[in-house]
Amino acid sequence: MATPTTVSTSDIARIADVGRATVTNWRRRHPDFPAPTGGTESRPMFALEDVEAWLAEHDRLPQPTAQQQLWRALLREAEGPGMTEAMARTALFLAFLEREGHTSPKTRFVHYAEGPDLDELGLGGSMLGEIGGALQDMPEPLSPLRSAALMRELAVAATRQAPDQVLADLLHRYGKESKGRLPGTPVPVAGFMATLAKAAAPDETLRTALDPACGTGDLLEAARHQGATELAGQDRDLHLAQLAAVRLSLRLGLDGSCSVEARDALTQFRPAGSRHTSAGFDAVLCNPPYNERDWGADELAYDSRWEYGLPSRSESELAWVQHCLSQVRPGGVVVMLLPPSVASRSSGRRIRAALVRGGALRAVLALPAGAAPPAHIGLHVWVLRRPGGARDAEDGHVLFMDCKSLPDTSSRGGQPTVTYRELLTAPSRCPAVPSVYRAVPITDLLDDMVDLTPAPRLAGGRDIPPVDDLRRTLSSRRDSLGPTLSKVAALAPGDEWGLSRTGGPWTLVPLADLIRTGALTLLRPKATAAGGSGDEGSDHPVLTAADVNEGRAPSGRGSAADEDAVRIRTGDVILPGTLLSADRTAARVADNTDAAALLGRNLHLLRLDEARLDPWFLAGFLGDSANVRRASQGTSIVRVDARRLQVPLLSLEEQQVYGAAFRRLHTFESALRRVERQSKETVGQLRAALTAGAVMPPPRA
Repeated sequence: MATPTTVSTSDIARIADVGRATVTNWRRRHPDFPAPTGGTESRPMFALEDVEAWLAEHDRLPQPTAQQQLWRALLREAEGPGMTEAMARTALFLAFLEREGHTSPKTRFVHYAEGPDLDELGLGGSMLGEIGGALQDMPEPLSPLRSAALMRELAVAATRQAPDQVLADLLHRYGKESKGRLPGTPVPVAGFMATLAKAAAPDETLRTALDPACGTGDLLEAARHQGATELAGQDRDLHLAQLAAVRLSLRLGLDGSCSVEARDALTQFRPAGSRHTSAGFDAVLCNPPYNERDWGADELAYDSRWEYGLPSRSESELAWVQHCLSQVRPGGVVVMLLPPSVASRSSGRRIRAALVRGGALRAVLALPAGAAPPAHIGLHVWVLRRPGGARDAEDGHVLFMDCKSLPDTSSRGGQPTVTYRELLTAPSRCPAVPSVYRAVPITDLLDDMVDLTPAPRLAGGRDIPPVDDLRRTLSSRRDSLGPTLSKVAALAPGDEWGLSRTGGPWTLVPLADLIRTGALTLLRPKATAAGGSGDEGSDHPVLTAADVNEGRAPSGRGSAADEDAVRIRTGDVILPGTLLSADRTAARVADNTDAAALLGRNLHLLRLDEARLDPWFLAGFLGDSANVRRASQGTSIVRVDARRLQVPLLSLEEQQVYGAAFRRLHTFESALRRVERQSKETVGQLRAALTAGAVMPPPRA
């Protein structure tokens, strides 16, 4: 018997659209609230079916959206086999709907939405034969869906959007729910890697592509967008391989072919080209498993793939690098996503030196932290080419690049346009851009450590302005510093702040109650609204968490075309959702500079009814560190539950008095920040000029 789907108190809060504290109160106040079916005392788990029944009985269950109904039906399908297999079965059914869409109008899907059953849909051997051809290399067959309810929801969804897009949306949510544990590559990163592969190819075309650790098939899908028509993949997880196979077949249609095998590409090695080409693939794109010590080092000690050296037990990533190089034809391209430690670990020094010396390594590009899991580190993209191609252009340099955001191929932030084709095939001919990219001769890399980390290779001397310009800048800053300091002195709090407050203690109310009464609305950003994606059209200002913490103008970039993006209005109150410390919090009242910008990741936006709440009053009390500590959890990373933050219950007139005081403090703090910024710039320029020998020290007094 299948185990019932279980949910935590946080899940219940999301289902009922309330705070977790409200769910805790329900458990305390209602004896008939469902009892936990598992978990621990501090984190109990409840049966989803019982919870939904209780919420419906007490009229607390909001009407679910079509997307929520579809997701819940998928959760129930996954109760027995697990979510990955359920997703693979879902992909197979969507492939069936896609086939039906080729031979009949889309309105035909309505027929299946009204109540299909397994026999009527023909989900037997014939369907697997016609649609599941990509599954022929699997050791076990993929079973069809069991749930008629899920089939109905999928059929309804297919009337609103294409089946492949339905699957893409479900995969996106699966990735979010798994919190980065689902093997895959974010779409922007996968697209960037495929762009690099095509640019580095000798003839700038891709026909055949392989991913030997394909996961859900993100990199192969990106290769398809770059023109690859023959795709091959492997993954050690059977159900991931099945999911990738059906997903790619769904996208390729009649325009290409794909083959995905369920095997470990390292330990169950087969020579390249057995099916696609006798010489190897045009490109290999790979996001391999990291930090594996049992990858087969002993069993594979005499393997022919170790052309550049035998990887040690701790260098599984360099084993994957050499495996990928063995799978491409001479002149073929390899693009890999790797942790930054691979570029500098001492145990991999000899292999790195051989890759550089042999001309295989062409570029190392540093991505920003958060571009791909794990989110706390910035991964590297390695671009390699197998030596020996007829048009193999050796120029004796390796490109190093710092991608502060995923770059756009059309511009370089004001620098002259340089294509990835030029950067990857002839880097020495491209003038270096300080702190962005630089071509380094291989002789400079072959030192004792062979450190391939981009940051040290891109570090350069600070630009020193001419002495006359420096004097004018210093004189101007000194002239402006006097009035600024006078303003700061005038704003400094004095004796007028020493009056004692009369009356009893505050009557505090949580934001959850204000939200429930309509006094304010809590908005959170969508994933697509975050800045720095590098997608086409991502040129709209985005307010980031760093902007809020540092009190600066919106610095991120996002797409204004996204209908789900949250646009900031003047008077909105914005506060970070995550902090490094509860003592380092900040709440911001949006002004004209912020207006129309998009809300970035890890931010909460409070939209007020200004007839009932004063924004500066609200921001002042929400920015109090004691208030934040009461509403947060975590130690190294503090996560703030905005609904639990509290404010005093005051009339609008009293709020405005406190709001004026908080606004004065904000103005005082902003003036101090301007002084600090000017001081740092002045000291930094003078220090750089002195250390570079551009100016002489002043005479000693």
